[in-house]
Amino acid sequence: MRGSYKKNLFLYHHTVFTRTSSPSFLIPSPSSIFRAPNYATVTEILEKQSVTVNYLVNNCGFLPDSALHASKYVLFKTPEKPDSVIALFRSFGFSDLQIHNVIRKSPGILLCKTKETLLPKLQFLISKGASKLQLARIIDLNPLILKRSLEKHLIPAFDLLNNFIRSEERTVASILRAGQILTCSRSLRNINMLVDLGVRKISMARLIRQWPWLLLCNSEVRLKSIVDEVIKMGVDPSKANFVPALYATYLPKSMWDKKVELFKRFGLTDDNILEAFVKHSCCMLISVQKTEACIEFFVKELGWKPVDVTNYPVLLSLNLEKRLVPRAAVLKILMANGAINSGKHLLAYTVSEEMFFKKYVNRGKDQAPELLKLYREKMNLPVMDSKLMS
Repeated sequence: MRGSYKKNLFLYHHTVFTRTSSPSFLIPSPSSIFRAPNYATVTEILEKQSVTVNYLVNNCGFLPDSALHASKYVLFKTPEKPDSVIALFRSFGFSDLQIHNVIRKSPGILLCKTKETLLPKLQFLISKGASKLQLARIIDLNPLILKRSLEKHLIPAFDLLNNFIRSEERTVASILRAGQILTCSRSLRNINMLVDLGVRKISMARLIRQWPWLLLCNSEVRLKSIVDEVIKMGVDPSKANFVPALYATYLPKSMWDKKVELFKRFGLTDDNILEAFVKHSCCMLISVQKTEACIEFFVKELGWKPVDVTNYPVLLSLNLEKRLVPRAAVLKILMANGAINSGKHLLAYTVSEEMFFKKYVNRGKDQAPELLKLYREKMNLPVMDSKLMS
């Protein structure tokens, strides 16, 4: 049936069409060539194709060529069922473009039963906290959701993801980030593989929230090779650092190479870089520009060696303007006034804002009255929070 309507009319007079398990797909069945002539004739098929193409063009925003292509996968003689499907989508706030996209990706949806097949799945996602706007985006991303069994597939898949994340709202957000995660069987196998390796539940939650597309790797072999590479570099699957290490290794090698090149420009060795990666893998996920700016700040402004920064690579993840610069200015004044000993005071950069203010700014304001004003200016805060002042 695919593109052969005019090639051999004789065959079409004798070939019947059977439906697959999906009511929207029709395929020729050569084995049924001698069956009784109670099946669709060529004329009936061409009539249905004409109705279908016109409907797709007039009601779904298709161009004639794309409508003709879609008619290979769905045929109907009357518009009642497609009308009810489109009306259902519109009742949930789908835009015309989203309806077009859904039908373009999965034309057979036009022949699904609205009440029995489509509505329960839409209601399920709404019941899990998806807004109508989010629902439309989810189905736009992956119309296959509407063809999966609700009880046998969608509910178990959602529950599995939510079992790690412990928040239906965040689970919906993860589905928005990687639309296929709810329908792709690979994601389940990849989750099981990582859990069997000893990846902790909290790490799996982070993976599903931040980088869910990792679970959709083209094959389990691809993800397994990444896992093996990360373990060889010395990252323990049971540690929180393992998941960002996976993602850093998953990214194109060119991104990794650019970061390595930058580190080496500062005189760092392969061992220095690997040690930093094992300690804090996110250091390989930060942009080259931000990494360079941070290292230059510590080297030029504070007199550190580049290796001092990579020995404590979490510093590269901190905001330069809003955290590193203001806190370094406070520490400089405190050291100059003898309020604290000279040194790098690494932990001062990583503690919470409230803790830093109490331990450093508030404690040293008597010896260095200008400290509060300086910190406020550096933080661009017109008024300090009264909770911090106490």
